[in-house]
Amino acid sequence: MRILVSTIAALALVASCTSVKEVPGLVNTRVLPLGDTVKLHEGAIIYSLPLTAFDFTVIAEKKVLKAGPYNNYANQFLGLKDVITQDQVVWELREVRIKPVTEVDPKQYYVIESDGLMQTNALALKSAGLVLDISSSIYSGRNYTTDLNSESGRIEFRDMGSDQYYNVEQDTTYRLVELDTAFVRIPYMLERKRQLTLEQQAENTARILLELREGRHLILTGEATVFPQDAAAIDEINRLEDEYISLFTGKSRSEIQTFKFFMIPEKEMVGKPVIIFRFSPESGVVDSQDLSGRPVVVEMISAGKVENINMVQKDLSQGEKFDKLYYRIPEVVNVRVSDGRKTLGSSRQLVYQFGQLVTLPANYIIAK
Repeated sequence: MRILVSTIAALALVASCTSVKEVPGLVNTRVLPLGDTVKLHEGAIIYSLPLTAFDFTVIAEKKVLKAGPYNNYANQFLGLKDVITQDQVVWELREVRIKPVTEVDPKQYYVIESDGLMQTNALALKSAGLVLDISSSIYSGRNYTTDLNSESGRIEFRDMGSDQYYNVEQDTTYRLVELDTAFVRIPYMLERKRQLTLEQQAENTARILLELREGRHLILTGEATVFPQDAAAIDEINRLEDEYISLFTGKSRSEIQTFKFFMIPEKEMVGKPVIIFRFSPESGVVDSQDLSGRPVVVEMISAGKVENINMVQKDLSQGEKFDKLYYRIPEVVNVRVSDGRKTLGSSRQLVYQFGQLVTLPANYIIAK
């Protein structure tokens, strides 16, 4: 009897020390698509499913070529053959960077309502990126303005290099002077300035250029009678040589320019090339409607990671009430940008709208 009483007392003590979790009562939770027929009540929660968009950053190099005024005489006076013979602008497409951006899907707004204490895993889904708050902060700091007609500074030749541009010619002429009953021709000298031809100017510039090289050689070999105190003289000779030789070879300048494009992928685009913009070696990046350039396309291939997940079969358009929380599982997509000749950029991205729409009980709480 004593043993039995002790055992019952021990069990009662253990039972009294054990915490019992009370399961809250079920409440009427409704999740409806937001539309004209849905009325919002106080305490309702509105959320949206995410949508993936692509930001494309196009990096192109613009090279401006300016022919020198003496390019026709480069081989004749300096022995140079590989020179710029005409003005032109040459573009080269370097790279296309792909950046995924998560946005609110305007077609997938939902309202959560309940007539009691609402318990939902919306916060957990939000932290995982499967559902989104309706907030303008998603779009902050994004600018897609692109100037397709930007112009750079011009390349000019301000010094033709020649030490003279005209010759002074003296001619003897006469004027008639009346003396008594006769006219006398009196000679006098008349000076005329005649501009040098372009070939003569090129010849003078080539001679000065060769004299600069000879003077630098004398300074560097110690044969000059006067020596500079520092490297400033050599630097100035080098600068003048570059300026004068560019009159024959021409000038060029390169700069990197970036362009922004934006696209929202749709399921119909999977496996098909979609034109983002066009590119011309003469005009650079142009609009997709400009047929002067070859098309630059994006190709999206679905990896099929979520194909076996069952889609939601219930028709929400009938206004039925469900205690389900709707969210999206994104699909893995291989994205490739090319111009038909080479790949300009590629990445592996998660695209929400290519995935599946699934449900979870609205009052289900994910355990920690």
